[in-house]
Amino acid sequence: MTRICAVIPAAGRGSRLGLDVPKILVPVDQDKTVWDVLRDNLSPIVERIHIVLAPSAMADFSGKLQSDSERDKITVSEQLEPLGMGDAIFGAERFWAAYDSILIVWGDQVNLSSLTLEKAAALSNESKTVVLPLVECKSPYVQYDGSDGILKGVRQSREGDQMDPIGNSDVGLFILSVPGLLDCWHLFEKESIVGAQTKELNFLPFLPFLSLNCGWKVRVSTVNDPTEAIGINTKEELAFTRERFARLKQNQSPRQEVG
Repeated sequence: MTRICAVIPAAGRGSRLGLDVPKILVPVDQDKTVWDVLRDNLSPIVERIHIVLAPSAMADFSGKLQSDSERDKITVSEQLEPLGMGDAIFGAERFWAAYDSILIVWGDQVNLSSLTLEKAAALSNESKTVVLPLVECKSPYVQYDGSDGILKGVRQSREGDQMDPIGNSDVGLFILSVPGLLDCWHLFEKESIVGAQTKELNFLPFLPFLSLNCGWKVRVSTVNDPTEAIGINTKEELAFTRERFARLKQNQSPRQEVG
């Protein structure tokens, strides 16, 4: 059985949403925060959940963990400077190095379904493999190009890349096998493949680097519902998410529809 550690880069705050709490602690209904949903969906499929927070969020989250019934399998670390998702993930390497795979999920992907997580985790049983859940959507913010187990490239709107009217986008979920992963990241750092606009060393271009430069296999897991790609970066997205959770609760929806 594959031993998986979930890693949640969650250094963002809810200031753009008009809230003074870390985004991972933003309420999505009367009973649950983003963290509650992620924890409940991740706990059945991973052995550990590791959260990477900004220093300013540590006190808020520590208070939340004091009442968390599964805190024995949850660890937290700080990202001292906002240097991107790759820095958050690999800066926490000591927490996931002993596992077979790491499951990376962005700290605001509250609309991600438990079935998508389970389906992706079931594919994480090979070495030198990236499991990449993708969904077809209109005007993708991030678009993935590739076929036959090879990821040729990642296009990003924020870097000024030309996007197709319809394309394959991620849902904020990635599973990477651990052996050899850190060595490949160091090679990627040496290449200094920075974004055209942001000039940042981003995590997403590391995925085609793993495929093309390190020879890793990419296993695509198809997601059918574009809603799962929606995070909570704007007030509109938060309002949509809260309305969706209220509707699901009212209808007592089956498990596969719950976020």
